[in-house]
Amino acid sequence: MCYNDTMKIWYEHPYGRLDKYDMQWVKVWAQVDPEEQEQALAQGFIDVGPNWLQVRSSRINIKNYIKAASKYKQRKGVSVEKWSGTFAMKHQNLLQDVYDRFIEYNKFHDSYPFTNADISDKETFYCYYYQDKLVAWSVWTKYGHSIDNWQYAWDYADPGLHLGRFSMDYEIRTAHQKGYNWFYLGASYDQSCAYKANIPGFEWWTGKEWSQDMGMYAQHIKADCFVEDLEDLESVYKGVYGLHKPASR
Repeated sequence: MCYNDTMKIWYEHPYGRLDKYDMQWVKVWAQVDPEEQEQALAQGFIDVGPNWLQVRSSRINIKNYIKAASKYKQRKGVSVEKWSGTFAMKHQNLLQDVYDRFIEYNKFHDSYPFTNADISDKETFYCYYYQDKLVAWSVWTKYGHSIDNWQYAWDYADPGLHLGRFSMDYEIRTAHQKGYNWFYLGASYDQSCAYKANIPGFEWWTGKEWSQDMGMYAQHIKADCFVEDLEDLESVYKGVYGLHKPASR
């Protein structure tokens, strides 16, 4: 992994065990200047403000997606609006209502993402309406020839609309029309991110390189879901293959 010489990288060691278990938890941070942001994305970092964090990131090769994916048909009654970042912040109440329903439906624990976010017109919001009511939205941040699609929310009032599939296809095609090369999908952990491997053009960051090995990606997702206690975590720390629960704790 080759970093820009001026990008400051540092490590945080919040947790580890040596006596009963042998494991260390390390966070990798970067201080990223504006001219380094696209490079940071390409090296597995995501913007968590004010610094960037190394994660198992994922992205879509837009040209490969366009070659392989059939256009997803827009559902009757669905329309799309594009909002600037400043306009979106003036209508946060509408965004938050959808987000709260999204969190409740999926049983997630994330807090509203814009409370402390520095939203500007570098961000673009795609807002999805069904019968003239806002029901879903997605936000981009633009970095050079790359898009970071870092948050999506849908109220799931009508799951038959399949707005997740439609919005992904619509936005990747829009990015292609605008000349972008990469469509980043953020950190990719846990069962909720397993679907990403089915998107044409998908790649994931191993910590060393971008991979198209879907079997290995699936195994990492399996390992994410496997861990329930420190014994499990130690097993995953040693390797993501051959995982099994002991007969008794």
